[in-house]
Amino acid sequence: MRIHHLSVTNFRGIKRLDWAVGFNYACLIGAGDSTKSTVLDAIELALSPRWNIALDDSDFYNCETSSEISIELTMGDLPVELKSDTKYGYLARGWSSSENTVHDEPMDGDELVLTLRLAVDSSLEPKWAIVNDREPTGKPISAREREKLGCIRLGDFLDRHFSWGRGSALSRLTDRIENISGLLAGLSRDAREALRQSPEAFENLKNSAKLAGEVGEKFGVRCTSEYHPNLDSSSVAFKQGAFSLHDGEIPLRRFGLGTRRLLAAAMQRESCKDGGVILIDEVEQGLEPHRVRHLVRELSEPTQSVFMTTHSPIVVSELEARQLRVVICQDGNTRVCEIPESLRPTVRKASEAFLARKVLVCEGRTEVGFCRHLDSHWYENNLGSFSLSGVCLAIGGGSEGPQMAVDFSKLGYDVALLADSDVELNPSRQCMEREGVKVFLWGDNLALESRIIQDLPWCGVVEVVELAIEMHGLDGVRSAIKGRLSGAQIDLTPQITDWQDSLELRRAIGITAEKHKKGWFKRVDLAEELGSCVTKHLSLVPETDLSVKLNSLRKWALG
Repeated sequence: MRIHHLSVTNFRGIKRLDWAVGFNYACLIGAGDSTKSTVLDAIELALSPRWNIALDDSDFYNCETSSEISIELTMGDLPVELKSDTKYGYLARGWSSSENTVHDEPMDGDELVLTLRLAVDSSLEPKWAIVNDREPTGKPISAREREKLGCIRLGDFLDRHFSWGRGSALSRLTDRIENISGLLAGLSRDAREALRQSPEAFENLKNSAKLAGEVGEKFGVRCTSEYHPNLDSSSVAFKQGAFSLHDGEIPLRRFGLGTRRLLAAAMQRESCKDGGVILIDEVEQGLEPHRVRHLVRELSEPTQSVFMTTHSPIVVSELEARQLRVVICQDGNTRVCEIPESLRPTVRKASEAFLARKVLVCEGRTEVGFCRHLDSHWYENNLGSFSLSGVCLAIGGGSEGPQMAVDFSKLGYDVALLADSDVELNPSRQCMEREGVKVFLWGDNLALESRIIQDLPWCGVVEVVELAIEMHGLDGVRSAIKGRLSGAQIDLTPQITDWQDSLELRRAIGITAEKHKKGWFKRVDLAEELGSCVTKHLSLVPETDLSVKLNSLRKWALG
């Protein structure tokens, strides 16, 4: 079975979703609370093999029960018996893979599909039916027939899949599940008979039963024979689910979460090998990186439809970009988007960004390290932080940063670009701002290092130079700065604190910091050290371009 289209209305956090799925293996990614799990919930409820489902007013968007919940799945590759005219064949529609749309009257070249609708109104009574535009009320589809669609959810309630119960993965792997019911009824009778043959083991219970009979007589209650302890067939009867999977003497439910999730996933895939839908929420849960990598590879076989969610950059980087779908929800309107070609190279090098609420594209590693220190500094001083606000730092790779920022913005992310202003941007600042990107550029056509050297008080500049000396040595730093002085007669003594502040010296130090041996602070860890020098003195220069831009950056992050 394959899902071609999903439509959801008024369900939980989704006011409206219209998704042409187009692929039978999709990992849903995006920020927290973007309705990723709700998309899986909608599919699961529409395909539920249960005759009833528990819903309440909070399952309606904004608890608005005046508008019904509607979940519609358009499905292909269905069991033959469901497409017969005696079942639902006369309600068949046509799916055009070239147009990625459904035709209510099948056309030449279309795949025959059925549309299943789950509708729930204020009565909270779910109604499942196969529908089309010609017959909007459609024909009801029973729980037993929905079970043939083979949908299984791997979520929080794993242990039921390790018992032979209705809808469990083990039951799907068992040919004749009805034989278990008779076997369990016999076991229940045998247990009661065994107790009847060993009354001495329950002497205290027997005495209590006798006393109950005696005191009952005082109130006019007479027993027909005598009271005695026994198993109640209704409360302790063995039912489907009493048989569970064991490893030796240990039930599988006692094993670790990762092992249980892997085994449940394996059984689900086997039970759906001839077609079905596997839903996995937070596929990485309980698994070490190497195990989750193996799991997502195993699940990528094309015989089933697999839909999963993740909050793990490991999963994002392991999958191909074409297997990922970004879920964006704005005011209840949910979109499920493919990653554009221009952004696909970013998936592996900035995988965390796809899981964030906001993305700060940093021109290079210097900006990333500098912002990492800002994050720590703001947090320690109760000024907020990037992490608290859901901001992820992404390395733009120099000239690629502006286009990356635009691509993230088009997907629906809140995006900012932090870059030097000493080179021309492509796309331009105006183009980026039209696409919704917030652009932070240093004034006076300067790079970050030069902006810092220009704006810090002189004591802060000295600290930056001393930090460079620790990394590159005194002679290397002095000679490199001298080479940038353009013939100016400035005495650079070995004692840095004796240097005299001047615009020419600041200019030379800034350019050297940018370009000497590819720059003093072109590593993330070194740029964090640079950030430490800056924040120590920033309050002394509140009106400078550096201070103003950093305050604006913080406001964007927290806004």
